[in-house]
Amino acid sequence: MFKINLHKKVLGAFLLLSLVPLMLLLVNSHHSLRLVETLLRQRTTEALDAQAAQALELRAEMVAREVADFLQQVEGDLKDLALIEPAQESYIDFSWGHARSVWYRRGTNDNPIEVRERILLYHEVSFIDPSGQERVRIVAGRPSMNLRNVAKPENTSYKSETYFQKARQLRKGEISVSRLSGWYVSRDEQLQGAETPLEAVQGTPYRGVVRFATPVYKGDELSGIVVLSLDHRHLMEFTQHISPTKDRYVAFPSYASGNYAFMFDDEGWMITHPKSCDIRGYDPDGRLVPAYSQETDSATIQAGRIPFNLLNAGFIHQNYPVVADAVRNGRQGVVDITNVGGSRKIMAYAPIFYAQGDFRRFNIFGGITIGAEVDNFHQPALTTASLIRKEITNYLSESWLVISITVMFVILAAYRLSSSIVGPLISLTEGTREMARGNLETRVEVSSYDEVGILADSFNRMANDLSLRQLRLLKTLKALRRSRQEIIRERNFKHTVVENIETGILTFDEKRQVTSLNGPACKILGISQPSEATPWHEILNGWPEFYAGLEHAFTTVDPQNWGDYITLERDDRRLTYRLSLFPLSFRRQAGWLLTVEDLTERVNMREQMARMDRLASLGRMSAGIAHEIRNPLTGVSLLLDELHDRLLGQEEDQLLIQKALGEMERLERLVGELLHFSASKPRLISGDLATVIDDSIFLVCRQCERQGIEIVHHFDVGLPKLLIDPDRLKQVFLNLFSNAIYAMPEGGQLKILASRVRKGVQVTVIDNGCGIEAEKIGLIFEPFYTSKGREGTGLGLSISHNILSEHKGSIRAESTINQGTRVFLLLPVEGDDEIG
Repeated sequence: MFKINLHKKVLGAFLLLSLVPLMLLLVNSHHSLRLVETLLRQRTTEALDAQAAQALELRAEMVAREVADFLQQVEGDLKDLALIEPAQESYIDFSWGHARSVWYRRGTNDNPIEVRERILLYHEVSFIDPSGQERVRIVAGRPSMNLRNVAKPENTSYKSETYFQKARQLRKGEISVSRLSGWYVSRDEQLQGAETPLEAVQGTPYRGVVRFATPVYKGDELSGIVVLSLDHRHLMEFTQHISPTKDRYVAFPSYASGNYAFMFDDEGWMITHPKSCDIRGYDPDGRLVPAYSQETDSATIQAGRIPFNLLNAGFIHQNYPVVADAVRNGRQGVVDITNVGGSRKIMAYAPIFYAQGDFRRFNIFGGITIGAEVDNFHQPALTTASLIRKEITNYLSESWLVISITVMFVILAAYRLSSSIVGPLISLTEGTREMARGNLETRVEVSSYDEVGILADSFNRMANDLSLRQLRLLKTLKALRRSRQEIIRERNFKHTVVENIETGILTFDEKRQVTSLNGPACKILGISQPSEATPWHEILNGWPEFYAGLEHAFTTVDPQNWGDYITLERDDRRLTYRLSLFPLSFRRQAGWLLTVEDLTERVNMREQMARMDRLASLGRMSAGIAHEIRNPLTGVSLLLDELHDRLLGQEEDQLLIQKALGEMERLERLVGELLHFSASKPRLISGDLATVIDDSIFLVCRQCERQGIEIVHHFDVGLPKLLIDPDRLKQVFLNLFSNAIYAMPEGGQLKILASRVRKGVQVTVIDNGCGIEAEKIGLIFEPFYTSKGREGTGLGLSISHNILSEHKGSIRAESTINQGTRVFLLLPVEGDDEIG
C-alpha cells in the first residue's frame, strides 16, 4: 500500500484546509457584496428621492403660508383704509405708503437686464358712495379724473366686475375679495417672435388685480365702499423666482425644463405662471376667456388663447384634477406630472388657506405647486448610486489583491511548518502547557494513527474528564450564588416595602421593649432609630396620649388585633392617628406589632368636603331666597319712592321713608351678594395673573390715595400662564383689598406680592391694619361672618374661598392684633395635578 509520510500529510492537509475555505469565502464575499451593492443603491435612491420630495412639499407649504399671511396683511391694510377720511390727499399718501420690491427683467430679448424695484402694492385705491359712484380714485399712485359709476359692471375696469354689488351686501366689518381680474395675454402677445417665455423679455406682460372691498358705516347708515386693488405682480413674486435646482431662486424660470412654480385659485384657474397665456383673463368685451380643454378648437390653440384650469386639464395629465381636488380638501402632497410642453416632472402642492369673499366655499384662496424635472429630481440619487458602485468595485479589487498575497503566504508557511517532523509533538506540548494554565478546553488535533496520534487521543480524553468535572463544580457554584441572590432579593424587597409604606411599624418583644421601627414610624413620631431594645415608654415619651390605649391593649388584646383612633393637639394643629396592635406569630415569636397611621390629612379632607357640601347647599338655598326676595323687594322700593315723592312738605315722614329706602338698598346688596355666592362655575382661560392683579389695583388706587394708604406690589419675572377666570379672580382681589383698606382707616401700607412656588403661583396680600383675633381667624371664610357690623354682608371672603376652590387653588390667612394681616392665595400652574 502506498504510504504518505507525516511531512506530506501535514503539508497536504494544511493547504487543503487553508486554501479551499479561503477561495470559497472570497467567491461568496464577491457575490454577497454585489447583492449588497444592488440593494444599497436601490434603498439609497428611494431614500434620497423621498427626502427630495419631502423637501419640495415643505417648500410648497411654506410658500402657501407666506401667501396666506400676505392676504391677511392686505385685509389689515383695507381695515386701516376704512378708518381714513375719504380724501384725495390721504388716499395718495396711503397708496405711496404701501409698496414692495419686485424682481423682473427688462431691456431687449438679446440683452436682458435683471432689475429689483419697489412698486406700489395697490394699483388702485378708491372710495365709492352707496349709489356706486366713485368719489375718490387713485390709480398707480396718482389721482384719476375718470370717476365711474361701478354699480354698472360695464363701467368697471374689465367691463364685467361685480365687486361693488358684493361689498354693498356686506355687514359692517365684513370683507369681499374678488378673483383675479385682468386682460388676457395670448401666447403670441407674450412671445412676440421669441421662441420661449424665457427669451421673451420684450413681450406683453400680464397685468391684473385682486380687489378687496369693505363697507364703511357711519352709525347704522352705509357711508360708502373702500376698495383696494392688489397689483397682480406682487402675487407673481411668490412663485416667479422659485427654482428646485441648486440655484433655488432665479429672475425668471425655464418653462421648458419643468423647473418652475405656479399658483392657481380655488376654481382651478391659473393665476401666476411663467406663461402668461396660461393665466385667466378677460377679452376686450369683458368675457372670461374659456379654459383650454379637449373641446378647444385648433384655431384657438394656434392663436395661443389657452388659459389653464387644472380641473379641465385631465386630458393633458390625469393628476392635474387630482391636485386641484386635493387642495380644495385642504391636503398637500407630491405627484408625477407631464406639462403641456411635454416635460415630465415631480410636482409638490399645498393649499393656501383663506376664507374671505369669493373664497369661502372651500376655505382656500387656491394652491401653490413647485415642479422639478424628473432627471434633475433624481440626479442626487443617481450620483450617490454611482459613487456606491465605484467604491464597492474598488473594495473588491483590493480584496482580490489581498487574497492573492495571502494565498502565496499560506503556501510558504505550510511548507515551512510541515518540513519539521516534530510539528505534532510541539502541538501536543503546547496543549499540555495550556492545560496547566487552566484552559481545560485545549485539544490537540492529530488525524494519524501512529504513536503521536495515540498519545494525543489519550491527552484529549484526559482533558474531557477534567472539563466535565469543572462544569459540575461551576454548576454547583452557580446554584449557590443564585440561592444567595434570591435571599438578598427577598430581604431587599421586604425592606423596601416596610420602609416605603406610609404606615409606621414598631415591633415589641415579650417584655414590651421596642426592638425595631421603620422609617415612616420615625418620621411620624419624630424620633430616631434606637440602637438596641428600648422600653416602649421611652420611645413614646413625647406622645403621652398613646399611653392609656397601649397599656390597655397590652393587657387585654385578643389574639386577633386591637385598634383605636387618637386625636390630639400639636403646635396649634389638630392631629388624628390610628393605632393598631397585632400579636406576632412569625416562627412562634412572642411579642406584638404596632402600626401607626397619620390620618390628619384624610380627616381634614373629609371636613373640607363636608364644608363644601354645606356651602353648596347654602349656595342653592341662597339663590332660591335671592330670586324670591328680589322681585317683591323691587316693588316695595318703587312704592316707597313714590310715597316719598307724594309727601312733599312732610319732612319727618320723608326722612322715615328715606331711612326705609336705605335699609332696602342694604337688603338689595345682601341679595346681590347671595346671588354672587351661588354663581355658576367659572369660565377658565389661559391668562396672565399679573394683569388681573394690576387691573384690580387700578380700581382701588384712588380710594387708597384719599385714605393715605401706600400700595406696594412686586411680581416675579416670567410668571407662567394660568387657567383662570379673570373676572371672578378680580372679584377675589377686590374683596381682599377692600378688607385691607377697611382695616387701615388712618392710612398704612398695602403690599401685594406674586411669586412662583413649587406647586403653582402664590399671591400674598399684606396690610398693617388692626389685625384679627386668633379665635376669630378660623371664622372669616364662613358665610355671613363679618367684623364690619351693618356695613358688611359676611359673604365676601366666603365667595372668595369658593372662587379659589373652583380654580383648584387655596386661600388662608395669618393675623396679629395691631400689626396686620397676611392672606395667602395659591393657584396651580397649567399641567400641575395637585395643590398642596
